[in-house]
Amino acid sequence: MRKLLIMFGVCSVAAMALATAAAAKPPERFHFTESGTEVLLHCDGFDGNLDTTGNFDGTVFFDESGEPVKFIIRGRISETLTNSVTGKTMVNRGVFQDMFRRIDGTDDFTHSVVGYDFQGKIGGRGPVVLRDVGRKVFDPETGEIVFRAGQTNIPPGDSEAEAFFCAALA
Repeated sequence: MRKLLIMFGVCSVAAMALATAAAAKPPERFHFTESGTEVLLHCDGFDGNLDTTGNFDGTVFFDESGEPVKFIIRGRISETLTNSVTGKTMVNRGVFQDMFRRIDGTDDFTHSVVGYDFQGKIGGRGPVVLRDVGRKVFDPETGEIVFRAGQTNIPPGDSEAEAFFCAALA
């Protein structure tokens, strides 16, 4: 009798879960590309011009009421930072996944990124001079990194990073 009740309970829960899942809006997939050029740095005697191209594939997941609750975006980017005077370059290639999850009871989302976010090489060849690989979790209000697992050698502050990039392109 006990086995019969357990089986009935499991089947009832499974049936309710399937009915709920069937009522939920199915995930939506999307794709977009980005490209552009901007002056990223103003160094002593030259500018650092950034040329970016990227391909992104994403999926949006919804709750039972049709509200988005999670976004997953997989990206592949290529960026070239060029000394405006000498033409010396640093090439970054990134392969990563961004995840955004809704914070219960709000319209805010948590944000984390996993993968090879940054892999910078002088001239696109040779040893990696800058790397940011692993997992990062960002504060939803400030955008600051609140958790990091992996490896990075990118200087922590904006002015330190800018000085590093300017020195690498000099």
